[in-house]
Amino acid sequence: MDAFLELFSTRGRANRAWYIWHVILDELVIIGGVVFLITMGEIVGKLVVLPMIGVVVAGTWAAIAITVKRLQDMDRPGWHVLLLLVPFYNLYLGLRLIFSPGTRGENRFGPDPLRPGWG
Repeated sequence: MDAFLELFSTRGRANRAWYIWHVILDELVIIGGVVFLITMGEIVGKLVVLPMIGVVVAGTWAAIAITVKRLQDMDRPGWHVLLLLVPFYNLYLGLRLIFSPGTRGENRFGPDPLRPGWG
C-alpha cells in the first residue's frame, strides 16, 4: 500500500527514467479515462462517470506529483511546476525535465535516487 501511495506524494526525488515512465503511464490513464468518459459515458450510465472522473483526477495528480519530484531532483522547488503553464518557457522546462541530469548526491529534497540501494 505504501508503494501505491508513493505515486501521489510530492516528497523526495525522481530520476529521469522514473519520471519518463511515470509521465507515459499517467498520460495513458488520463487519456484512457477521458476517452472512456466521452465515448461510453452516456451508454453505461452515470454510476460509472463519477469513478472515471476520479481516475482522471488521480492520474492528473500523480503526473503533477512526479513532476514535482523530478524538479526536486534537479534541486528546484516544487512550485516551479506552475512554470509549465507559461507558454514557450514550458517547452524549455519540459526538455530540461527529460534531458537534464539530477543533482549528484544528496540535496535539500533527499538522497540521490541513483545511489546504490535506493528504493
